[in-house]
Amino acid sequence: MQRNEHVLLSLAAADALGAATEMQWAADIERRYGLIHTYQPGSPFGFEPGEATDDTQMTVATLIGYARAEDPQGVLSALLDWVDAYPPDVGNLTRQALRHRSLLGAFHAWAATGRDNAGNGGLMRVAAAFIAGFRGDALLAEAARITALTHIDPRCIYASVFLCALLEELEAHPAGAYTVVGERALARTHNFEPLPTLAGSLPPGEEASYARRLPNALMQVEHSVTLGLAGTVHSQSGYVLDTLQAAVAHARGTDWLACVQPAVMWGHDSDTVACVVGAIVGARGLEVPAHLLPDLRLGHTWRDWHRSWPFVTFTADLARDAAVGVARRADIVR
Repeated sequence: MQRNEHVLLSLAAADALGAATEMQWAADIERRYGLIHTYQPGSPFGFEPGEATDDTQMTVATLIGYARAEDPQGVLSALLDWVDAYPPDVGNLTRQALRHRSLLGAFHAWAATGRDNAGNGGLMRVAAAFIAGFRGDALLAEAARITALTHIDPRCIYASVFLCALLEELEAHPAGAYTVVGERALARTHNFEPLPTLAGSLPPGEEASYARRLPNALMQVEHSVTLGLAGTVHSQSGYVLDTLQAAVAHARGTDWLACVQPAVMWGHDSDTVACVVGAIVGARGLEVPAHLLPDLRLGHTWRDWHRSWPFVTFTADLARDAAVGVARRADIVR
């Protein structure tokens, strides 16, 4: 199995494992389930055991958008198909951004919050850029671009850029020390300039104001990642930097379950944190436990996807078709 396919499978399984414990407290989770090793009932959004949530659904929708290669807005079109089918769980900022049905939707939704909402709805799906085959500077630019479809706060942009840089560095240095590889990804994030990529996502006249926010946002992301690399977890809230820090910390474990299990058992936004952990450990090459594969599904039906389909069956096709679509889109743009 190719590394990008493995990342997709890993994040989906981790997401589905965390679905049952979302919005719960750690003590309640342990009392109800004990130590979780397999899919459980109890999702607050009605997901059945083995069904992955909006995190993986949007990742898959992004890949479907790449596969269509209609134009550079193909990912937005695919996300709109998903949200138009009334998924059982959609983040508030994601819903508000997509409601505008344009590349400026995320800015308008963010502005309506006082320009202070930095949720994790972009981070949860941005691994799709890595899975689709983007690498190098193009990967970081694409991470920023697709995050800005729903979450344009600079903290969200830099968090997504770091995550994709980390996935690529882990792929390139599979035997490297996790902390060292993380620091390499952090250095790439520090050198990334978001504004050229985000020009089409900001209204005219907003670039200067946005640029003034970038240094502090970058500093906050670097601080959260540094704490995560040291193993520190403060929270698993829906705030993007809490999610990023927790995921980086949990993903230091020795095997797949040792990394994902703490995210699942911590609760709160456990499905999203677990999903991001799953992407990281998939890039590390850690194997998903075999018993989690047969029942893995997506908990929603929309254009190009049906809830009953076994996820494992389509993993390779999704990654391959997305990569082909990306290559075709590049030809269209040229």
